[in-house]
Amino acid sequence: MSFNDLERGTGSRRGNGDGDPEFTRVKDAVSIQIFKIQSNVQGIQRLLDKLGTASDGQAVRTSLHNLTESTREMVKKSTDEIKALAAFPSGGDGQAQRKAIQSRLSREYTTALQGFQRIQRLSVERQRVTVEVQKRAVELQEEINEDRNSVELENVQLQRQTLATAPQITQHELEFQEQVIAERESEIREIESGIHELNDIFRDLGAIVQEQGGLIDNIESNIVNVHAHTASAAEELTSAHEYQRKAGRRMACLLIVLGIVALFILLAILA
Repeated sequence: MSFNDLERGTGSRRGNGDGDPEFTRVKDAVSIQIFKIQSNVQGIQRLLDKLGTASDGQAVRTSLHNLTESTREMVKKSTDEIKALAAFPSGGDGQAQRKAIQSRLSREYTTALQGFQRIQRLSVERQRVTVEVQKRAVELQEEINEDRNSVELENVQLQRQTLATAPQITQHELEFQEQVIAERESEIREIESGIHELNDIFRDLGAIVQEQGGLIDNIESNIVNVHAHTASAAEELTSAHEYQRKAGRRMACLLIVLGIVALFILLAILA
């Protein structure tokens, strides 16, 4: 399903859902945000698969950072909308339908956030590995540069041959690599901070889902009770109708008997 399909789908269902246009607007906005978060998680996964490969590079790192940050901001906005959706009153004829929608979207949103949290943890793990590799490469290059500048070599000829085969990296390039490593370590800390923020959001959502679950249980219980009362009333009505029918039959028999007795009395008088 594409994003356009989702938008068309939510629009076409406006007439079939809750009658409150504001509730419908928030509901559709939450549905779209869930779709976007899930799509971004898939995009982050594709970028993570490029880390440490020939496709890895600064462009991949920048895209990964930007997509993660935009998804984090999207989550903050969507969480406010989920809370707004849950705050709509449940009175009226569409109570059961509204609460069912609120509960379903809360569960779907929680599932989307779990996917985002999982991909963030995976991102931290993979980026740590690549950063450690880069740090080790920089350390080795610094050792090589120090050896090149050393005047006290045990074996000058052998050292020259060894250093001649090693790539020569300037101090400026080393400093640039160290700066890149520092930036990536900072990005890792940002992702870890985002994971902690998600934990707080999960606690809020857990309370919302639990509350909605209880309300839905009450609604379902009320529906069952109403059905039971309706069935009981129907049985009582049937019993009353049967009693009335039997009583009417007895009354008819009594009238016939009285008519016969009256006829005999009348004949006796005439005789």
